[in-house]
Amino acid sequence: MQVTVKLFATYREIVGAKEIRVRLSEGATLRSLLDSIYAKHPRLKGFEETMLLAVNHEFAEPAARLREGDEVALMPPVSGGAGGFVEVQRKAIDSEAVIDSVHRTDAGAVVLFLGTVRADPGVKALDYEVYRPMALRKMAEIVARAKKRFGVLEMTIVHRLGRVPVGRPSVAIACSTAHRREAFDAASWAMDEMKKVVPIWKTES
Repeated sequence: MQVTVKLFATYREIVGAKEIRVRLSEGATLRSLLDSIYAKHPRLKGFEETMLLAVNHEFAEPAARLREGDEVALMPPVSGGAGGFVEVQRKAIDSEAVIDSVHRTDAGAVVLFLGTVRADPGVKALDYEVYRPMALRKMAEIVARAKKRFGVLEMTIVHRLGRVPVGRPSVAIACSTAHRREAFDAASWAMDEMKKVVPIWKTES
């Protein structure tokens, strides 16, 4: 059977097309379709945890069965706008996916900041606790303010949840701007604001 897959925003840029057609075996699931697409476009897999899925204009889960002629949509988080996104997640941060999410042809600069767990005496890892609904709201507010204050074109903020070993990133902030100074300033300011207003706590372990 054949299904049509529509791609939006960052996903469209990665694949290089607004729409693709994929052949699958009868009774295949949305999960099977995703795996098939990831095999050809591995960069997309970095967005899997935040990706919104829809089949025939209705939100769907990966276990959903597909039928001949179905229309599948792969969409970035709505709160993130046309590009960029905010997320709190347990899995490791995919730096390349974060950078890809803010790429624009009218941007002269892209800055990526990674906050990593430091090897202080006796510290093997940090455990992060997050009040996720409020954290996502506050992170989205930071993005909106950065766009007004620094002329940011796109910004993505991702923070880890749970245990993060020494040397691994716990937070990533990427932004694109017309010029480099604004990109550096915006990323630094956003990290300062994260520490002030986003409900995230860490404990040493």
